[in-house]
Amino acid sequence: MPDTPPHYDHVGRALSRIALAAVFVSGGHHVWRHPDGPAQGAETFLKRCRRAVPLLDRFTDRQLVRANAAVHVTAGAALAAGIAPAACSAALAGSLVPTTLAAFPFWTQPDGPQRAHQQGDFLKNLALAGGLLAVIVHGERRTRRTSG
Repeated sequence: MPDTPPHYDHVGRALSRIALAAVFVSGGHHVWRHPDGPAQGAETFLKRCRRAVPLLDRFTDRQLVRANAAVHVTAGAALAAGIAPAACSAALAGSLVPTTLAAFPFWTQPDGPQRAHQQGDFLKNLALAGGLLAVIVHGERRTRRTSG
């Protein structure tokens, strides 16, 4: 199979970054503006985190949820713009872990529609993490241009 022409490869990577980033920018913006629901949903998870990391006691659940939303918006926007894509992807992947564990603990739910819904959302976030990992691992390939 022939290699993709460098121009198309660059466009494909840019579109992939924008598609990934859109989820984080949109979701982060929504949580920033409306943090109370997510903060309430994260309460149990954050209690466990505070036992492990007492420094978190300095912050309310709402502040922690908003800080995570700020990471999603800023790193997502930078990823879309192609600014330090590997670093932005790493920040987003790191922030996706607590987001996913707090929001979609399907393993705590009895069998039924709620568990299935949470498991589906958990798996969607796992797929996002896979996309971010691809950005980190593959980076931006530099094409060598020859004159003439």
